Amino acid sequence: MRLIGPILALAAAAAAFAVCAQPAPDEARDDFQAELARQCPDKQLQLLSARDLRDGLDDYLAGLPDSARTRLQQTETARCSSMDAGAACVNDADIAAADQIGRIADVAGSICGYFNRCADQGVCNYAR
Repeated sequence: MRLIGPILALAAAAAAFAVCAQPAPDEARDDFQAELARQCPDKQLQLLSARDLRDGLDDYLAGLPDSARTRLQQTETARCSSMDAGAACVNDADIAAADQIGRIADVAGSICGYFNRCADQGVCNYAR
């Protein structure tokens, strides 16, 4: 019975470390939006729908080395395993993982190249 306290404390510390080691989804999303604004400000890509952004991220993932792609896919699975999770959750997971491994500028550059411009929320033209 005496071991329960230290075990719970150790588990709480491990969970706290895991949370601190990863950027918060909002922080990663802010970093991503800032990169889009820096790399292609005239395209208005902050107006991308979750589905359109998913298309662009899928294209980006396809070009990654296996190790990086696996890392992003593991984050998707860990954060979005719920039946309620949709494209927005997977997008945020990919963006957070890319931010964590220092590839947020690459992701934004890929998205900038994948789309020509957004005219309104969810009304965006693909470059390809």
